[in-house]
Amino acid sequence: MPLTRRAALALLGAGPAAAQTAGGTYPDRPVRLVVPYLAGGSVDILNRAYARALGEQLGQTVVVENRPGGTTSIGTAYVARAVPDGYTLLGGGDSVELNRYLMAAPPYDADRDLIAIQQLADVPYVLIVNPRVPARSLAELVRYGRANPGRLTYASFGIGGGGHLSGELLCRLAGMEALHIPYPGNPPALLDVVAGRVDMMFCTIPVAQPSLRSGEVLALAMSSPARVAALPDVPTCAEAGLAGYDSTGEMTLYAPTGVPAPIVQRLWQATRAALESPELVRLLGQQGFVIAPPRSPAETTRHVKAHAARMAEVIRAAGIRL
Repeated sequence: MPLTRRAALALLGAGPAAAQTAGGTYPDRPVRLVVPYLAGGSVDILNRAYARALGEQLGQTVVVENRPGGTTSIGTAYVARAVPDGYTLLGGGDSVELNRYLMAAPPYDADRDLIAIQQLADVPYVLIVNPRVPARSLAELVRYGRANPGRLTYASFGIGGGGHLSGELLCRLAGMEALHIPYPGNPPALLDVVAGRVDMMFCTIPVAQPSLRSGEVLALAMSSPARVAALPDVPTCAEAGLAGYDSTGEMTLYAPTGVPAPIVQRLWQATRAALESPELVRLLGQQGFVIAPPRSPAETTRHVKAHAARMAEVIRAAGIRL
């Protein structure tokens, strides 16, 4: 029986240690967590750490399976079509909801096909530049960009992804132009920024940190509304002069619609316990992620849709289409 929003809220008050279903106790075999991004990137790092902690709570192995491509639509559609038994889950980002604004006909319907169980974390991006760019602060970068329209280039981990939208929002609020160059992931994009083939990018912190420590790139600002413990000396874009700037990514646990209510409840409980484990809190904090507050499945659904609607304004203003 599919879980309604009202049922999800009601379930949060009671909570068995294990979900009893018609087929027995859930889970009684390994669970698969599909990650619709390249292996080795920040989202992959986050999901693998979460999968280990979730497995400890469930008493079963949680196997991460990378299915990148199609601006995450390939992996997302795979989960949307999976048997709704709780054994195939999605570690999805903003694009789960944003693809409806980017694509004429996404291969899944987020409203119909997926249940948002719990947001895992906020994903701040750090604005980095190659040292050859004549800017050592966001204010200097904006002045240079305004004086040289179209000369700056910025990389991202894909059209319509968080890095792309962060760059478009920067240009929009700063009144400057820059050429977007998409890549299939953060690691290859960063390689070209380090090499000087591209001037800058909004990068996830775990991928950027080694190059920041070596001085191969410089950090100018954070995309988040607050500073991040992993890079405490880097100001936010708002602090650096772009009032109202906020372009933080999100990671959320999804399941196919139709997963029985007791299993959704079990996953919600296990996820909350995993996100409160000291080891996962420490690891994600070091990587620059911000663990999300507790929300019911219904509250999580409202949150991710509101977040996507806000970022959709950037998509429409920039005319981004896939």
